[in-house]
Amino acid sequence: MNGGAMRLPAPTPLAGRPTVALGCTGLHFPADAMLAARESGIAPVMMHQLTGEDGSGEDGPREMLEATAAALEKSGHPTAWGAGCTVRTGAEAAAFATAGYTWYSFVLGGELDSRADKMSPDDLDAAIVALEDSGCLAAEWHANYTDREWALASGRTLRLADETLARAAVKFGRALAHAAQLQQAIRTLWNGRGVAPDIELCFAGGRDRWSEEEFLFLALESTRSGICPACIAPSLGAAWQAGAEFEGDEKKHVEMLTAFGEITALAGPLKVGIHHAAGKARTVLPELPGGRAHPDFTDGAWLATLDSLARQQPEIFRRWLCAAQEMFPFAANGMALAITEEDIHVLPQVGDAELAETFLGDVRGRQLLLATFPDVLRCDRTLRDAVWH
Repeated sequence: MNGGAMRLPAPTPLAGRPTVALGCTGLHFPADAMLAARESGIAPVMMHQLTGEDGSGEDGPREMLEATAAALEKSGHPTAWGAGCTVRTGAEAAAFATAGYTWYSFVLGGELDSRADKMSPDDLDAAIVALEDSGCLAAEWHANYTDREWALASGRTLRLADETLARAAVKFGRALAHAAQLQQAIRTLWNGRGVAPDIELCFAGGRDRWSEEEFLFLALESTRSGICPACIAPSLGAAWQAGAEFEGDEKKHVEMLTAFGEITALAGPLKVGIHHAAGKARTVLPELPGGRAHPDFTDGAWLATLDSLARQQPEIFRRWLCAAQEMFPFAANGMALAITEEDIHVLPQVGDAELAETFLGDVRGRQLLLATFPDVLRCDRTLRDAVWH
C-alpha cells in the first residue's frame, strides 16, 4: 500500500448496513469477493475460527485479526468492515471478545431440542415447565404471543397458535439460554469501542426446513429477551447443503427467504443469515429489501485454501484428509449432507496431480472437507500451521 493510500479503518459493528460474510486464511484472501462487495456498497465481515484449545499462542484471535487487517490494508480496502468469529463456548466468546472482534456467530444447532416436533401435548407441557424452572424461559413468557397477529409487508398475517408456540419454545428455549450466556461473556470482556458488537444466532446446516412461525418466534423472543441479534441464520432444509448446488424448488425457496426477510422487519435491525452460500446460483440468493440478507461465503475460502494445499503440499493435504475422515462421524452429526459415514470409510487412492480434482472438484470430497474443517483446524497444530501462517 503506497503512502498516499487511505489507512484501513478499525473493524466496527455493522448491524444497520448491508453485509456479507467472507473467509480469510493464511493461504487464501478473497480479493475478488472483496472487490465485488466494495463496488456494491456491501460491508464485508471477515470470519475466523478459533485455532487452538484456548485461543492463546501464536495463532490466537489477536494474531489472526492482525493478519486479516494487514491483508485488507494491502488490498487497499478503504471502507467499513467487521471482524467476525464463530463461537461455540463461553471460553471462545471470551477469547474473541478480549481481542475486540465485532461480529459473533453463535453456533447453536446442537442446542436445539429436536424432540419438540413429535412431543405429545403432555410432554410439551412438562418440557415448558422444566425450561421455566431452569430459567431458560421467563415467567409468563407466553403472554407476549397469545391472541396476537403480526402483519407482514406482503399483506399476509402470521399468528402463533398455542401448540405451535409451545413446540417452538421447547425447540429453541435451551438455545436461547445458551446464547444469552455467550452474550454475557462478550459484554463483560469485549475490548471494542462504541455500540455493542453484532450477534448472529446460527442454526444453519440442519436437515429440517424451518417454518415461518418458527422463524417468527425466534426473531421476536431473541429480541424480547435482550439478546437483540443482528442476524439469525435459519436451517434451510436438506436441499440446501454445504459444498453443493441447491437442488430443491427455487421458487418455494426464494418465497421462504423473502418471508423470513419480512419477519425480520418486525424485530428491529435484523437480517437473515444465508450460510453455505458459496457455489450457489444467484437465483437462490435473493437480495432482500433493506439489506436484510446476510449471505455467508466462508465455505469458499475454506475450499480455496484446501485446493491450494492439495496442489502445493500434497503430503500435508493427505494428512488433512485422514484427519477429516476420522472426525467426520462426529462433526457431521445433524448436518444436511449428501454423503454418509459409509461414503468416507475408504478414500480414493489417487496421485498427487489428481488430489485437487478428486476432492475439491467433487461434491462428496467438498462435503467431507467442509463438515470437518473447523475440527481439523482446532485439533492438529501442524495442519493448522499449514493453512494459517
